[in-house]
Amino acid sequence: MAKYAEDSGLRLVARHAPTGRLLTIGDLPVEQLRAYSERGELRCPACGAPMRLKAGAIRQHHFAHVSLAECTTRYAEPESESHRLGKLALYRHFRREAPFAQLEWHVQATAQRADVFVAPNFVLEFQQANNSAEQWRERQRLYDEAGLRALWFLGQVRYAEARSEAVRPISLYDPAPVPRHNFEAAAGAFRLREMERAMLERFPLLYYLDPDTEMLTILLPRSLHAQTLRAYRYRLPLAQARLTSEGLWTPLHAQLDERLLRKRRK
Repeated sequence: MAKYAEDSGLRLVARHAPTGRLLTIGDLPVEQLRAYSERGELRCPACGAPMRLKAGAIRQHHFAHVSLAECTTRYAEPESESHRLGKLALYRHFRREAPFAQLEWHVQATAQRADVFVAPNFVLEFQQANNSAEQWRERQRLYDEAGLRALWFLGQVRYAEARSEAVRPISLYDPAPVPRHNFEAAAGAFRLREMERAMLERFPLLYYLDPDTEMLTILLPRSLHAQTLRAYRYRLPLAQARLTSEGLWTPLHAQLDERLLRKRRK
């Protein structure tokens, strides 16, 4: 993943200046987007600066600021190619059954830019940057105040098994009521950074998304000591996930005791 350069001036959405319409990579033929670009009709939806289409044969197609300057939107972060692939995967999957979905959605009330918005009130974030716990809590607080339900998907690059305890099959003698033979079930120890620790103060599960394979890795905590999380680990395709009134749902959730899924709040 490190081979991709990071640039917060690159986006997957541009505004068509003559009509004000938002244009998303993949939603329109590249020939049409290229025509808009050649006529100078593309603008950044956040800062209004001119943009051009970049549609080569190697990297994910995207829009880039003509001036090469970084976008000045609040909370905009440098993005790798894998980050763009991750949020594009979330957008393409969850928009299928949604009345409305938007990639790189501007939250007017808080001046944030969410990776994906899915109606009625979900924002989906693909998080690879190593933010501090306080940075993450601030972003989550702003989403809460705006009445939005944030779901966080960590990049697979943040997934790290601890050397102190190898991942192994879940013991038949383990007392927790969890699946033992489905979804690549395993138990082990995992290394966390402070942002993941902050997430576990609020949410019962950690979700990791591999942007290349579109597979989800899910950690269900058992215990947390310092930077080491002992947890049950599961894997399943993103294609099996959906959004419900309760939040994110997968076939794994249907087999977990409701008490294990209860949100933890301070």
